[in-house]
Amino acid sequence: MKVSCLALEPGGGMRPEAEAAAVAGWRAGAGPYWIDVRGGPAEAVTAWLAGLGLDAEMLDLMEIGDGETRIVPLAEAVYVAYPVPTGGDSEKPAHFSFLCLDRLVITLHDEPGDASALDQAPVRRLKLPEATNAAVVCTLAFIHASRLRRRVLRLRGEGDVLAGRMDADPDAVPLAEILALKRRVLALGGVVDEELAVLEVLKVIDKPPLPMGRLAEPLQIAIETTRATDRDIDRLDRRVGDLQRRYETAQQERMNHRLALLTVISAIFMPLTLIAGIYGMNFDIMPELHYRYSYPVALGCMALIAGGLYWYFRSRWWPK
Repeated sequence: MKVSCLALEPGGGMRPEAEAAAVAGWRAGAGPYWIDVRGGPAEAVTAWLAGLGLDAEMLDLMEIGDGETRIVPLAEAVYVAYPVPTGGDSEKPAHFSFLCLDRLVITLHDEPGDASALDQAPVRRLKLPEATNAAVVCTLAFIHASRLRRRVLRLRGEGDVLAGRMDADPDAVPLAEILALKRRVLALGGVVDEELAVLEVLKVIDKPPLPMGRLAEPLQIAIETTRATDRDIDRLDRRVGDLQRRYETAQQERMNHRLALLTVISAIFMPLTLIAGIYGMNFDIMPELHYRYSYPVALGCMALIAGGLYWYFRSRWWPK
């Protein structure tokens, strides 16, 4: 479990702080502080929070580590948990949550391998509009909305590449590749839906630990960005569905071509089968069977019939 701390300065800046100093300063009435906790089992994170003085009833309501979207607005604390996209190409989203107390916001991540949110470039570049918990929440909402946007644009680019390959050669794109893209689009769509629902609720929260009313405009930017991403996800889902239908149509056309070719071959061999069936009957009186040239004549007739039918179908009607 990795713990990183920042002290929020009055001008909106953020100053690195040691964990012990941040916790001691918060207990002494200083702050506000931003503490980021990454990785570690849920039991260890719960124990760490209990060490800050959170009561067991609040920790039970938070249910850390269950991976569910949750909003718990209490009188002295606000806890929110929702999925966010991972830094890599994994289809499974990460679980992000934050807890707002008086003069303290704690962010929790379930990805031990990635860098802390406090170490990421977007956080270092952005300046908080004010030194409050609400400003931190708005900043994180903006970062997550931007990350979702970039992920959707990357998926849209992959869909464009697949469409171009299919335009050039329908057989060049396997179904597994289309279905893999569709799974990623659906997974990201679920993340967008959950995040948008959380942002809509955050917009109306006005609790002492998280008074969002003063930062309605920055939060609305994150909401509108997420809504635009949600619309893009819907369009991308339809495009991937169109790719799948085009693949199925190409497969059906290929099957129809094979069936048509089999039909032509059957039509060519049907008269030959009829001739062979007639002269294969075991009647006693069949004068043609005793004729000296019956065999070459029969083969010649069969070859002429087959060749004539082939020429007819080839010149008049042949599967393309």
